[in-house]
Amino acid sequence: MTKRFFYAITLLMLLTMIGCQPSQNNGMSTQGNSSAVQMEDAFEPDRPPTPKTMYVMSDILITQGREAQAEGLLKKILVEEPTYFAAYNSLAELQMRNRRIPEAIQTLSAGLKVNPNDPVLLNNLGMCWLIRKEYPLALEHFTQAAGVVPENTRYRSNMATTLVLMGRRDEALALYEQILPKEEAAENIRILCESIESAAGKNS
Repeated sequence: MTKRFFYAITLLMLLTMIGCQPSQNNGMSTQGNSSAVQMEDAFEPDRPPTPKTMYVMSDILITQGREAQAEGLLKKILVEEPTYFAAYNSLAELQMRNRRIPEAIQTLSAGLKVNPNDPVLLNNLGMCWLIRKEYPLALEHFTQAAGVVPENTRYRSNMATTLVLMGRRDEALALYEQILPKEEAAENIRILCESIESAAGKNS
């Protein structure tokens, strides 16, 4: 894991919060990759579309810019198969990309009602709260995600970023040092603090 990865995560979140156009995934983790689905298995004639088929189609529609149709398919998946967790994440990602953060929160929260310990849903809900500057809630969800998958450095990186935004820099540094060499951990904190100060200057 390189420090460049962590810089990208933290700077992405800051750019989102200060009003720049968010990237396609807003730093969110994804669960399931439609490109990995075998197309010949997904599309079978003379059969009603399965959740897997609709998920692949929603991904295609998104790449074509037909987001309203993709959203409809994702919602249909969740009505028919509430345990298809990749659809919660894709739907929330789509809603976040269109700045519909409250809807993304509702989508991810619905998924967590089905599986309260899903680390991807927890992390992505933390991202929503982070973008809304609800830092204690963001930290709570990142911490829960990290508790489920302790080896996932992204979740702990998100925790550290949130701690910096809360002014708890010593705690953030200690957390970064669990996943990075000391010099790189300190450099992460320095760059993040500079980015926060720069964003504050632009908003003043």
